[in-house]
Amino acid sequence: MTAIIPTDLVPFVQRMVAEKRFLSEEDVLAEGLRMLQARETLREEVKKGFDQLNSGNRTPAEEVYARAEKRIRQIAAGDVLTTKPLGGRCSEIS
Repeated sequence: MTAIIPTDLVPFVQRMVAEKRFLSEEDVLAEGLRMLQARETLREEVKKGFDQLNSGNRTPAEEVYARAEKRIRQIAAGDVLTTKPLGGRCSEIS
């Protein structure tokens, strides 16, 4: 696949390579695509969360905050990998 960099973005891409932020123009484009992919993934996750909320699948805010505070304490104590992420259901804040 060949990509053409829009004229107005060429100086930016060249500067990123000149400043050694990236090894090549291809690396700059690849990072841009990774960021776009991450944004689209986030958009899908947010939509999924709103769909869950709209269907009544909620967790009370107090429960979410308690789990978040517990997780923060675990991370502060160095217990980063042994517990599950907060994920799951969406919360309702009242």
